[in-house]
Amino acid sequence: MKKSYICIITAIVFSLACSLHAQPGRGTPVVKPSILRTIPHDTAAFTQGLICVDTLLYESTGLVGHSTLRRVNASNGAVMTKIPVPDAFAEGIAIHNGELVQLTWQDQFAIRYDLPSLRPKGMYKYKGEGWGLTNDSTNFIMSNGSDTLYFRNDKFEITRVLPVTLDGKPLKHINELEYVHGQVYANVWYRDYIVEISPIDGKVTRIIDCSELKNIERPLSREYVFNGIAYCKKKDEWYLTGKKWRNIFIVRIPSL
Repeated sequence: MKKSYICIITAIVFSLACSLHAQPGRGTPVVKPSILRTIPHDTAAFTQGLICVDTLLYESTGLVGHSTLRRVNASNGAVMTKIPVPDAFAEGIAIHNGELVQLTWQDQFAIRYDLPSLRPKGMYKYKGEGWGLTNDSTNFIMSNGSDTLYFRNDKFEITRVLPVTLDGKPLKHINELEYVHGQVYANVWYRDYIVEISPIDGKVTRIIDCSELKNIERPLSREYVFNGIAYCKKKDEWYLTGKKWRNIFIVRIPSL
């Protein structure tokens, strides 16, 4: 009898654990991406930011002494250009007004590059940490690892602060960002899903469960987290990867 009781309790606990893993937001819709194909990813790249422009990917990689800005062939993953970022820990990137802007983690400056030459052309200063960066055609949108998004103008001045919530609770550790079809998409540090955030009220409207990608990738370290979101408008495809992952996954995210 005692043995049966223990087995029942164990089964219940396991079932609850699986349920919680599958549904990180209890009341928020969850979808899974369809994997279309993969391309190789440089396993030396500690991915902090990712952007798709037609047939090119732009990637920012971190770690002091190893940080870079890269131009990558979106068809085969080949690194075409690699620009070192010395003495800084590079973070998220965004393209806006004909230039690419690359954050740094704790150095409190963002590097401005001309496009398409990638020639450095100055910098922006800011206070605090820099994690993810994107733009909505008018504003930069920036994360710093907290539960808040910061909207910044062309001078990189904060114009709006947006707290983000998931099922009514603050969502911390917002990381890499992408802005697509009027919504903000974000990696969450140490989580295997992407959240879709309304830029109007900061509520998470959808969760994209990407655990299958991590199961296929099988990262070699707990620190090699899922991080990197790039949307290809031309093909309606998403490029997703992680820090020092060997694959970039090209996926399609279903609508509800």
